[in-house]
Amino acid sequence: MNIFKENIAADPSLHFLQGEGEMRKRIREFDWSKTELGEPSSWPDSLKSAVAIMLDCGGPAYIAWGPHCIQMYNDAYISALGKRKHPEALGIKTSETWAEIWDFIEPLFTSVKETGRPVAMANKIMLMQRHDYLEESYFNFSYNPLADETGQVRGVLVLCWETTAEFVSYRRANVMRMLAQGLSDATNMHDIRIAFENTVLDNPRDLPFGLWYEIREDRSGLDLVAAAGIRKGSPLCPEFIDLKPGGFYTGLLDMASPVARSCAFAPILIHWERGTIPDINPQVMIIKPFCYSSYQRPDGYLILAVNPLRPNDAVQQDFLQMVRLHLENAVRRVRQFELERREQAHQFHTVMSALPCLVWMSDASMTCNFVSDTWREFTGYRLEQVDQRCWKEVFHPDDAGELERYRNAFAQRETVTLEYRLRHFSGEYRWMLDKAMPRYGIHGEFVGYIGTCIDITDRKLSEQKILSSQAELRTLYESLETAREEERYALAREVHDQLGQILSAAKIDIKLLEEELKAADAPFSPQAVATELRSASSTIEQAIQVVRRLATELRPPELESQGLSVAIQWHASDFERRTRIRCHLSLEADMPHLNESTATTLFRIFQEAMTNILRHANASQAWISLGCRGNRVQLRVRDNGIGIGAKYRRSNRSIGLKGMRERAAIAGGRLVVGSVQPSGTLVSVNVPLVEESGGDAFGMAPLLHVGDTP
Repeated sequence: MNIFKENIAADPSLHFLQGEGEMRKRIREFDWSKTELGEPSSWPDSLKSAVAIMLDCGGPAYIAWGPHCIQMYNDAYISALGKRKHPEALGIKTSETWAEIWDFIEPLFTSVKETGRPVAMANKIMLMQRHDYLEESYFNFSYNPLADETGQVRGVLVLCWETTAEFVSYRRANVMRMLAQGLSDATNMHDIRIAFENTVLDNPRDLPFGLWYEIREDRSGLDLVAAAGIRKGSPLCPEFIDLKPGGFYTGLLDMASPVARSCAFAPILIHWERGTIPDINPQVMIIKPFCYSSYQRPDGYLILAVNPLRPNDAVQQDFLQMVRLHLENAVRRVRQFELERREQAHQFHTVMSALPCLVWMSDASMTCNFVSDTWREFTGYRLEQVDQRCWKEVFHPDDAGELERYRNAFAQRETVTLEYRLRHFSGEYRWMLDKAMPRYGIHGEFVGYIGTCIDITDRKLSEQKILSSQAELRTLYESLETAREEERYALAREVHDQLGQILSAAKIDIKLLEEELKAADAPFSPQAVATELRSASSTIEQAIQVVRRLATELRPPELESQGLSVAIQWHASDFERRTRIRCHLSLEADMPHLNESTATTLFRIFQEAMTNILRHANASQAWISLGCRGNRVQLRVRDNGIGIGAKYRRSNRSIGLKGMRERAAIAGGRLVVGSVQPSGTLVSVNVPLVEESGGDAFGMAPLLHVGDTP
């Protein structure tokens, strides 16, 4: 070396090798005479200049010179060669140094030498044997032509920058990003499994294969939850691990304590799911415990194959640990979410069961996915039986329009209130008030409808009763007006036809008498005057009888002067005289005094009952009784006629029955009408001695029928 230093000092052509640095020293000490380049002093000036530049370069660089691409390189390139190739790579052919990638490099050298143009690439993967394993490496490089003094390209200057750490870190970051994205959208264990398997399948370099086992609750073994990159059922991927002696995983998986291990295995045990993976032949896997319910005891194990093309160092261990943590946190989150969801579902079902109304829910496709216990008990259908056909079966056919209203509201996502008849499991239809409104998820997405049904049958019946009562009142009012007009017409006819004629006759008698008295030449006859006066008096008496009869028919004077019993007795006697229908009276002797309103009510009901006997009964006898029953007065009128039909007595079109009912209601009483055995009709009314409040909201007492419970 001293001689070489002296030669450098003496020979200016060797000054390019002066300076410090490992590779300057090695180049100076190397015996170049044994290579096709010869002694450095004989190198072309272009090569000397290139070597000087290369040695001074701050980045990795090497020169390949001559037909066989003899190598020399700088200090920065030592790390690119690795401990397996440095320093042996100095002064030998590039094809020997990089035999594993020569098929890729050789065409580049040829292209640069033949065209004289540089070639550059970025993040190019090269599988290099730089250490004790085939290593996955990435480089940015530039192949530049080196010409001699004649201009002929004799060599190549290679400038390169290794990007392996950055590229692999970026790639692994993408792996974690993909996994995190899949797990963030997961709402159940199935979603987590799919996210894990997809991540493994899409990233074979960093995750050659992955297995996920969960320990059974009875600690009898482990079940396979997920597997990707390896065939299920293969030696490394059994569906169930029982940890019996002799099994592959025996001693590797601890079900009592969360223990992480690294395990080597023979490649023959791998049955690839995705087929043969180029350049990947893992022989080591990392076993990491899953602890998502307790940190003291494992819930399962994650088994990940190690990328054999990267060192199994702390960086790779940290990456695999991050995969485990992401999965473990996702499982813990989903389990907590499922626990809360089950609790919410329990609370929801508890509330739904406590509600007196019927509740149903549908999904976004209008499919019913929930009915409350009350709904099932009412209809007799189970949830799995509820479909479009079921709804049509339980809906009243006349209410199909309400279903169409619901469909229209569903399409518009609008709240809708429906009224329809729903069939009870007994076959009876009940009116329901159903309020249905759209449901939305936590992210605002439409998820379906919820409806609550309240039984409004009683309300509907009340409404119908009110409408019927109102119609009945209108009919009664019209009937009473008609009856009043008929009474007025009849009274006018009586006054005109009878009283008018009688009074006219009396007027004529008096007129004749007056004319006779005025006639001066006529002889005055007291006998004739007396005759005319008697005729006029008789005529006036007839008029008085007519007036009395009309007044009695309008309101009997006995009712005011002698009471209800006498009025009934007189009217019955007159009725018997006029109709030849025998009347039997049973009138209590010591009847208490009734107020005018009560007495009038009972008398008018009595009159109407007797009129009905005359008109409809075809009877020969009638029995009338009046008496007290406790603090109430009871009037009964019975005949031996043909009886009253059920259709007639329940009809709202009978004006007579309506009138009697209204009068009884006003007095706070009850009216009973019906047929009796062996023949005939019974009308019975009882009212309080002192007027009481009674009846329904409209002041009406119900019309009872014989056999009903008053």
